[in-house]
Amino acid sequence: MIFHEFPDLTWLKSQIAHGFSNRLGWGNLPLDTEGFPSVIIHTKVRECYRPDIKGPFSFFLNIRGNSLCSVDRQTTHINEENYFVSNRAQSYTLQIEENSGGAETFNIHFGEFFSESVLNSLVTPPDRILDAGTEKQLSPISFFNQLHPRDATFNGLIRGIMASYSETRYNKLRFEEQMTSLLSYHLQQHRHIAATVNGLPPVRMATRVELYKRLSRAMDVLRSNFCGEVSLDQLATAACLSKYHFLRLFRSVYGLSPYQYIQHLRIEKARGLLIDSAIPIGDLASLLGFDNSQSFSRLFNQRVGIYPSHYRLQSK
Repeated sequence: MIFHEFPDLTWLKSQIAHGFSNRLGWGNLPLDTEGFPSVIIHTKVRECYRPDIKGPFSFFLNIRGNSLCSVDRQTTHINEENYFVSNRAQSYTLQIEENSGGAETFNIHFGEFFSESVLNSLVTPPDRILDAGTEKQLSPISFFNQLHPRDATFNGLIRGIMASYSETRYNKLRFEEQMTSLLSYHLQQHRHIAATVNGLPPVRMATRVELYKRLSRAMDVLRSNFCGEVSLDQLATAACLSKYHFLRLFRSVYGLSPYQYIQHLRIEKARGLLIDSAIPIGDLASLLGFDNSQSFSRLFNQRVGIYPSHYRLQSK
């Protein structure tokens, strides 16, 4: 289901508390099962404040604008380049601030039984598929609460959902296939993260996980603010680490220093804007946080092998 408005908050919390036992969605839409259904909220709002919702496994993203999502006393800024993840039964608070210019949300809530069934099927070995098909109990699967960069594959999946809805309205079979593709995509990202965690210094696994969580908080700050000023003190504080330990671990995990990673994010953003907009090079440099157009053009040429003006011409 895709809705173009946020459900009434009082109604939603009541339905969650009762496990959707009446099998009714927003607007008295009949549901096939109990439990939080699979639903996408695609709406344009100037502001909103939706506190303490115990939702299902969810992706929070914006087609346009910015939002804030708070989970476990950590608030994450979500821009147009990333999506944020919360797990089943985690309480989240979603906010779009009044002075932010509004946002066009595309928040994806995976039905609680749907997500567990799909994710368990994706991690079940082929030789156990037939046996697993008869199991009633599904193992819960949790992910790190963090920002994930939206790459071409992810954005293509989102565009596919939007296009199919505008063409044929809601088709349950197609919708569930598309939601399954999103879960499969995210599981691949999680496997990459698991490999990163395993690559941390050889200490207890619980310590590795905690170190990764701390680094991911700093990475969220970088991904949210890479066009502005970000200090080492700010990043180390977000990670609850000393500056020396933070720098060493960050470079070990991501292969770049924080400053180098910021430059990487800026260049990737520039590539998209050079193709999709007509913003003058000087204005683009300022927008991305460079001191001047010369330093931007020089770095772009070093990283991409061509100057931004020529890159734009080649992309036409």
